[in-house]
Amino acid sequence: MADMTKFMADRAPGMMDHLRRYLESNGQDGFYRDMSGNPEGAGDPKTLTLILKTIGRKSGRPHLAPLLFNYWGADVILIASKGGHDQSPAWYLNMLAADEVSVQIRDKRYACKWRIADGEERQKLWDFMSDYYPPFHAYQARTERRIPVIVLTPVQETQEAFKLEDGAGLDQLVARAGRSPE
Repeated sequence: MADMTKFMADRAPGMMDHLRRYLESNGQDGFYRDMSGNPEGAGDPKTLTLILKTIGRKSGRPHLAPLLFNYWGADVILIASKGGHDQSPAWYLNMLAADEVSVQIRDKRYACKWRIADGEERQKLWDFMSDYYPPFHAYQARTERRIPVIVLTPVQETQEAFKLEDGAGLDQLVARAGRSPE
């Protein structure tokens, strides 16, 4: 069982700063993130990131999460790794309680349908994403749960504005690390 408290605590300030820059610049600063310095397997210096908006399944409040992604045709692929934590990320649990989610990709926002990849498709997408961001291999190795691969399909561009205060939960990440996510 992986204790990820320190791992998540170390990353929370950087995630909050990334979210702030992404939103304040309307995606011009933050769409690309330099992930080449990861000691668990270097990522690309221009790793693609998006902002995922979910609604808290318990609180009913919006939540924002900056996440690595890549395109697969017209779809968007996410990995619900939480760095290899034994618990799934809160954004994933919130997603399970909803039919749709919203994303901001650079300066565009979309309502998206989502599904969990399974079988051969999951393996193909896992391999694709793990080649794109090699630390996913280490994350899977540190947990017994099978890390979900998510396929988002944009269904409509929206004019919805994402607000920084909806991402404020990131600065509470350390406090929540040991509790059940929202």
